[in-house]
Amino acid sequence: MDTIFSSQKEKYIVWAADNLGEHTGNWYSPYLEQLGYLLEKFGLDPGYKHNFFEYQSYSEFKEVYQQITKQSDDDIEKLVAGKGTPRYPAEFATRRTQFRQRYAEDEFNRGARSKPDNLGGIPDWGALLRSYLIFLYYNENPALTYPKKGKKIANQEGEIDTSINYWAIAPGEQSRLWEDFYAESVIGIGWDYLGDLHNYDSKEAVEREISKQRADGKRPTNDTKAVWEFYTGIQIGDTVYAKDGIKKVIARGVVTGDYYFDSGQAEYKHRRKVEWQQVGKWELRQTIALKTLTCLNSYPDLIQEIEQVINDDKIDPKKAEVNEFRTWLSNQVTDNGTTLNDKTVTQKLSALKDIESHFNTPIFGETDTEQLKQLKEVVLADESYGKYKGVSGSSIDYYIRFIESRPTLQENDPYSTDDFLSDVFIESEELTRLISVIQNKKNYIMKGAPGVGKTYIAKRLAYVMMEEKDETRVQMVQFHQSYSYEDFIEGYRPKAEGDGFELKQGPFVKFARKAARDPERDYFFIIDEINRGNMSKIFGELMMLIETDKRGEQINLLYSNDKFSVPPNLYIIGMMNTADRSLALLDYALRRRFSFVEIRPAFENETFEKYLNTLNNPTVMLRVINEIKRLNHQIVEQLGAGFQIGHSYFVGEPYKVDSAKRVKEVVEFEIIPQLFEYWFDDEQKAKDWAGRLRGCYDGEE
Repeated sequence: MDTIFSSQKEKYIVWAADNLGEHTGNWYSPYLEQLGYLLEKFGLDPGYKHNFFEYQSYSEFKEVYQQITKQSDDDIEKLVAGKGTPRYPAEFATRRTQFRQRYAEDEFNRGARSKPDNLGGIPDWGALLRSYLIFLYYNENPALTYPKKGKKIANQEGEIDTSINYWAIAPGEQSRLWEDFYAESVIGIGWDYLGDLHNYDSKEAVEREISKQRADGKRPTNDTKAVWEFYTGIQIGDTVYAKDGIKKVIARGVVTGDYYFDSGQAEYKHRRKVEWQQVGKWELRQTIALKTLTCLNSYPDLIQEIEQVINDDKIDPKKAEVNEFRTWLSNQVTDNGTTLNDKTVTQKLSALKDIESHFNTPIFGETDTEQLKQLKEVVLADESYGKYKGVSGSSIDYYIRFIESRPTLQENDPYSTDDFLSDVFIESEELTRLISVIQNKKNYIMKGAPGVGKTYIAKRLAYVMMEEKDETRVQMVQFHQSYSYEDFIEGYRPKAEGDGFELKQGPFVKFARKAARDPERDYFFIIDEINRGNMSKIFGELMMLIETDKRGEQINLLYSNDKFSVPPNLYIIGMMNTADRSLALLDYALRRRFSFVEIRPAFENETFEKYLNTLNNPTVMLRVINEIKRLNHQIVEQLGAGFQIGHSYFVGEPYKVDSAKRVKEVVEFEIIPQLFEYWFDDEQKAKDWAGRLRGCYDGEE
C-alpha cells in the first residue's frame, strides 16, 4: 500500500513541477503526506485520512475538498478550468491562517523553528488542497492541459498563493497611527469626508465625491483606487503589511473582518479588523510604492522578500536578482503573442549562469548595460564557447532589457499645487484645465510663442501630477528634421567601435517598458519641438498605440519583431513653437490623437508681478515690459497670437544680480533680432519697434 501512495506522490511532484512551479511539488508533498494528521493534531478539521495521497480519485477528494473549504460545484469548476481562484468563505479563511500559526508553534516547541511566529516556508492550507484537487482532475483527464501551464509566474521555492491578495498599507504619514492600529487590531485609511462607503454603489460615485473636495482639479485616480480597493478589494484572509516609507515593513497581519465605518474615531474612520501576527522593523532590498495602499500581487518577488526578511531568512542578493529576472522573463511575450514557457525561461537563465562561469564575469547584478553589450560581443565571437551558443546572445539581450526597464523608487522632494503656482506663471484655473485635459487624453501638446515657458511648464506639470520631483519618471527628447523611427523607437545603429551595426532600442521604447513595470505610478515623456519632425515617420506603427483607448494593446515592432505596447500610465507632452515658419503642419492622423492647449505670455499674472517686485531696482525692466505689451498687441493684429514675445525672456538668475543690465542684453541680442525675423518684409517697422524698446533703457519713454 505504501508503494501505491509513493507512486501517487511522485506523479503529483512531476505534475506540479510542470504546471505550478519548479519547486512546488517537492515543497507541498511532505505536508500532503501528513495533512490529515496535522489537522487532527491542531484541532482544526479531524476525521480525514492522515496521508492525503491515500485519496486516489478526483471524485473522492472533491467531496473532502468541499467539506473543508465549503466551496460550491461552480467554484470548483472554475478552479480546475484555470479561470481564477474563488474566494474562500470567512470561516475557512480563519482556519487556514490558524494552520500556519499552529504549525510554526509546533515546530518551535520541537526545536525545529527559531521563533513561534516565524511562518516562513509553511504553505497555505488552501493552496495545498487546491493543488492536489487540480492534479487529480488532470491525472484522470490526460488529454486535457491545465490552462495556466504556460502562463504561471516562475516563483522561488514554491507558490505565491493566488487565492489571496497581499497588501502594503501606510498607517498614516510616517506611520504615525501604527501604535493605535496595533492596539486596536485594525487597519484604516483616511478620506473620512466620504462617510460610510456602503452608501456608494460604484467606484465612479466615489471619484465624483473626492473630486468635489479637491481644489487642484486633478482627477483623483489614485485616491479613488485606494478607497475602492480598501472597500471591495481587500478580503478576509488577505495578508497585509504595515509599512514605514518605501523600504521598511513594521508588521505582518491577516485580515479578519469586513469593511466598516467607525464614526467614533477622530480620523482614518474607514476600518478593517486585522490579526497582527508579526511586529518589528525590517529593512527591504527592494522598494514599495509611496502610496497609502498598494496591492503587491503583481510583484511576487517583493512579496517573497518581505516574507523572508520578516522570518529572518538570509537573503542572497544574487539569488534574489536571479529570481526577480526569472519572474520578469516569464512574463515576456513572444512573436506569436504567448509568454515564454518554463523551458525557455530555464534555458535562458542557465545560459547566463554558464556564461558567468565560463568567462568568469558577473551578469546578475550588473547594471552597466554597455558592459553587458560588450560581454555579448565577446561571447558570440568566442569560437571555443558552444554550450549555449544558440541562446547566449538573446539571453543577454533580455537581461539588458530587464535592467533598462527597471523602475527606480526613491525618496523625492514633494511637489504640490501651491509649489506649481508659486513656481510657474499660470493661474490656478488654467492649471486645473491643463491637468484635466492631459489626464483624460494622455497625449497633450502645448503650443505657444517663443518665451512663454513651455518646456519649464511641461516638466513642472509632470511634477505636480506625480506630487513629487521624481526625475526618474520624466524623459525628454527634442525632435528635428532628421529625427527618425530608428532614433525614437528602434533601429540598427553603428557600433561604438565602428565595426558593423547593432539593433538598439530608442528612448521611447525603453521608457514605455519602464512605465509598464511600474503600473502604480505615472510616467511622462516630453517631446520638445514636436512638430519639427516627420511625425508619421517617427512614430510609425506606434501612431495607433498612443491613443487613449488603445493603451495596453500590443503590436510587433518593425525591426526586432518584439511585442510592444504603450502602457496607460505613460503621458506624452509635446511642445510647439508657433512662431517658427519652417515648421510643417501636423498631419490629421497625429493631430486627432493629441489635445492642444495654447500657452500665452503671463505679464499680467499675479505671481509674475510678485516676482518683479523681488528684483533690485526693476524700473527699467518694468518700462521694457510695458512696451513689450504694446508690441504684442500689434503682433497679434498683424501676425497672430502665436508670434508674441513671452515672459520667460525676463526670468532668470542674472536678473536677480542686475536687472537693468540683463534686460538690455535680452532686448538687444534676443528680442530685436526676433523682430527683424518677424517683419523681414517690412524692415522699417522692425527698426521703429527696436528704437522704442531701446528708448526704455536709454531713459526715454
